[in-house]
Amino acid sequence: MSNRIILAGDIGGSHITLGRFDENNDCFILKDFQRKQIDSYATKSKILKEWTTIIRSMVNEGENFSISLAMPAPFKYDLGICLIQEQGKFKHLYKINLRDELSELLGIPQSQIKFINDAQAFLLGETFFGQVKGAEIVLGLTLGSGLGSSIKKGQHVVDAELWKFPFKDGIAEDYLGSSWFVSWVKRETGIHVNGVKDIIQDQEIFEKTRGIFDLFADNLADFIYLQHSKIRMEKVILGGNISMASNLFMNRLKDNLWLNKINIPIEVSQLGEKSAIYGAITMFLEVDDLLKLKTTITSRSI
Repeated sequence: MSNRIILAGDIGGSHITLGRFDENNDCFILKDFQRKQIDSYATKSKILKEWTTIIRSMVNEGENFSISLAMPAPFKYDLGICLIQEQGKFKHLYKINLRDELSELLGIPQSQIKFINDAQAFLLGETFFGQVKGAEIVLGLTLGSGLGSSIKKGQHVVDAELWKFPFKDGIAEDYLGSSWFVSWVKRETGIHVNGVKDIIQDQEIFEKTRGIFDLFADNLADFIYLQHSKIRMEKVILGGNISMASNLFMNRLKDNLWLNKINIPIEVSQLGEKSAIYGAITMFLEVDDLLKLKTTITSRSI
């Protein structure tokens, strides 16, 4: 039997990240890794064209490959149907069967296309290759355009679906995703930003909104406190674009938790976006295969 080629990807509100894994005798090797900015407000045809372009760029003509994509909720992962509608992204993909669409566009069988929740993939990647190998009960949170959440108990990882958890005057995602930053800055200063990156990179905006990260830390601490009362996790690990600004909110977050007598490690992923692609590839691998997976590569963006 020929060696397998598996593409594993992470799709967010602003990007697609894709890794190519090649089976080579006794191991799987991450041979290529690419990231491309995507406009999630674009039309269905535009988004699918962007996805398929990067996918095709990572395989040669005539190569047989499988693909596993980590997608944000809500999504029917077993069927490949996107149910994202009011999350500020991919509204033109609502109720689209992405397995059918990608199968036709890429010319590969539907059986070779799988989907997994992005937060679940993130925590699976951290479980096998990252910072939570030794902990039995872990809460994984991906802080980006929305809120992704997953729970690890032993070696079992599931999507926690906490984005819709009732929180303050709405749901958790209203306070823990980039839309909260955008709304707060607009309301308090009249300035429009696209997300946390705009706040950090513009010194004038940063000075005008300095307190925003304290408020975010308070929100996140309140949320973790509520979850800890139910889950009793041993560790929390953060991923997603907002986590890259953790130096601006981590100390206050930990102080708030300590005041509530919660003294558990709060860590930020060191694997970054690779966590989700390592988790996504598990859809096609058995446990023995995972032990053969090599995780070193030089990244490149397009």
